[in-house]
Amino acid sequence: MATYYVRSGAAGAGTGADWANAYTTLVAALAGKSAGDIFYVSDDHAESQASAMSIAPPGSIANPTPIICVNHLGSVPPVSADLRNTATVTTTGTNNISFSAGGYYKGIIFNAGTGAGGAQIIVPTTGTSVLIFEDCSLRINSTGNGKIVLGNGGVNLALVELINTTVSFAAIGQGFNVAGAAFRWKNTASALLGTIPTTLFDWVSGRGGDILLRGVDLSAAGSGKTIIGATASVFGRFQAIDCKLNASVTKATTPNGPGVLEPEFYRSGSSGVNYNLNETKYSGTLDEELTIVRTGGASDGTTPLAWKIVTSANTTWYTPFVAPPIAIWNDTTGSSVTATVQGIWGGGAVPNNDEIWLEVEYLGSSSSPQASFVNDSKADALAAAAAQTAGSGTWGGSTTKFELAASFTPQQKGWLLVTVKAAKASSTFYIDPKVTLT
Repeated sequence: MATYYVRSGAAGAGTGADWANAYTTLVAALAGKSAGDIFYVSDDHAESQASAMSIAPPGSIANPTPIICVNHLGSVPPVSADLRNTATVTTTGTNNISFSAGGYYKGIIFNAGTGAGGAQIIVPTTGTSVLIFEDCSLRINSTGNGKIVLGNGGVNLALVELINTTVSFAAIGQGFNVAGAAFRWKNTASALLGTIPTTLFDWVSGRGGDILLRGVDLSAAGSGKTIIGATASVFGRFQAIDCKLNASVTKATTPNGPGVLEPEFYRSGSSGVNYNLNETKYSGTLDEELTIVRTGGASDGTTPLAWKIVTSANTTWYTPFVAPPIAIWNDTTGSSVTATVQGIWGGGAVPNNDEIWLEVEYLGSSSSPQASFVNDSKADALAAAAAQTAGSGTWGGSTTKFELAASFTPQQKGWLLVTVKAAKASSTFYIDPKVTLT
């Protein structure tokens, strides 16, 4: 393992042996080096290149190369107190910055492009890559429709992680372009700088992505902005967990078909509450509901809650809207158990069992953990529908109460997963996400 120094203002031999003889560019410093080498970049490093820049550290997915911004006037070798976040690496004109292989970047600002061009930041350009950016910033400074590209189309086995790392754009047509990578972004305050894109994440058709945001402040994206654009022929995941959002932002555009990526927002919102929930699917949407709630029903401990399910015109018995599972512990074995969920809607009569129902996943075998399933929908595609049972309790709105209930005999103690499915098109249901076992 060798140590190298990078400082644009160095005037020595350019060997990287120390600050006086440091490499003056990061690209030159990385060339020809070995996995396990470490690179220290000066806090006053300001590198600029008028051509496309390819940053290819010698590390691997198992051993990413550390490239760390530090105080060049501090300890040698640097210690924790010397960490800084002020080094800059820049391309001008329409020139991209691209990353490959395995690299851990700390405290560096990457600036792509100037003027009216469409420069991009591409992470990564090759497959089998791990790229981690901590205390960094990825910035597109040209005003064309450049993107931060995650995966670059044909890349597989790529992980990109941003930790306390901001992004900045210069035009509303910019944003992230998801093209196959697994992307993790966490623990970032004021994450969006510069001009806020109209759509923050869009997708390359036919290329999915596994996108997970945790503890990211996206509140700069407000009215007229959308976090997740419409998805077509895209498979993968988008989850935002414990994120700060603007109250006026559109979380997600309705997906263009069933089975494609369906954005999920958990405990992510604009105010200091812990119950926010949103799912956007081809078959409908689900949001938390605070007014039409059932007395004595679900609560976060203080605030009564319900789920508002609004089905789309695309919903059918074959392709219903599927709500998140409600988990409840079961201690009964060898005897019948009934799981019941209460709901209400404005349909004038209780809904039929092919319009809304519940499904219970339980441990029905004493000899294996293979799940068993039971539901209270109609028996099969050719069976006649029947009305669900009238519900109980006091609700804060809507008109017609109903309950969903299924009986089964568990053979092991354990968690039950109770899932509500709604299939009546263009309808609104309110569900109390509190399961009663009898």
